[in-house]
Amino acid sequence: MPQADLEKLLESIEVYLPEGSVKEKMLAGAGDDAAVIQIRDDLALIETVDFFTPNIDEPMIQGEISACNTTNDIYAMGAVDILSVLVVMGAPTNMPFEISRDLLKGFKNFCERLGTHIVGGHTIINPWPFIGGCVVGLAHPNSIVYNRGAKVGDILFLTKPLGTQPAMAAYRLLKEEQQLIDLSEYLPTKVIDRAIQKAIEIMTTTNRPIAEIMQEIKVNAATDVTGFGLTGHAREVATQSKVNIVIDTMPIIKGTNILSDQLGYSLMEGTSAETAGGMLLSLSRDNVDLFKEKLIERGIKSFEIGHVKEGSGQVNIVPDIRIIEV
Repeated sequence: MPQADLEKLLESIEVYLPEGSVKEKMLAGAGDDAAVIQIRDDLALIETVDFFTPNIDEPMIQGEISACNTTNDIYAMGAVDILSVLVVMGAPTNMPFEISRDLLKGFKNFCERLGTHIVGGHTIINPWPFIGGCVVGLAHPNSIVYNRGAKVGDILFLTKPLGTQPAMAAYRLLKEEQQLIDLSEYLPTKVIDRAIQKAIEIMTTTNRPIAEIMQEIKVNAATDVTGFGLTGHAREVATQSKVNIVIDTMPIIKGTNILSDQLGYSLMEGTSAETAGGMLLSLSRDNVDLFKEKLIERGIKSFEIGHVKEGSGQVNIVPDIRIIEV
């Protein structure tokens, strides 16, 4: 954003907000992916914060995963402009400086590829490491997409396969000197290795291009699939929209259904947690074909996973659910 526009924005915040309560200007808060505060008729501020402990040993990759997961909450609202990022990081006293440095470097590099920058942050001493941040985005109020707009008859799409949790559990298990479970008894080693690499690819792939398409083609409701798993986030959409959701297709990373069973996760029930997962989108049938074309143009895979029907907030997975391995 040009400096002149930034100064006007800051001036509008200082002058405008005291005239009315912040609550009156809130367009979204608890229950959505980010808080949205309208600061002018043509401008809204979008804020989110997220952080978590590492799920991979390589610190630069972990920094990228954390940056991807954190910024995706802005893109889940259909916004594409991120104004700034404040990093928050915790580290134990015995963690080598190089690890902290590379965590921050990975986080910084990812943000810069998105066209935004780290403007500050805070670090603390903590018994275990974590990294994340507070992200501020900007958008026109009329262009923001919430998780509360799904309509009866809508088609549901997911833009990334599921299974990052069991894949990364396998990654951690393979790092242990004494493995409690020999996963090679259930899956070929090359399949496990590919699942891990696919999970890392998913967790470091931004959802920004999808948000850009959402600016062109109307999407009724959207959210990203992260810690609550597919059914948890779908339930948020269903509850907020006062509809029921039916899931009839489950796209997964190849082999993660078996890893999930052996490692005690619940991928096939839709409750396994995801990190930096795909977008769950609710679209009118009239917009489906055009939206799919736009995704294909950008090289983005998508999966039609269900539909919206009348109801009061329930999510149902059909008994004979179709499994797509990616």
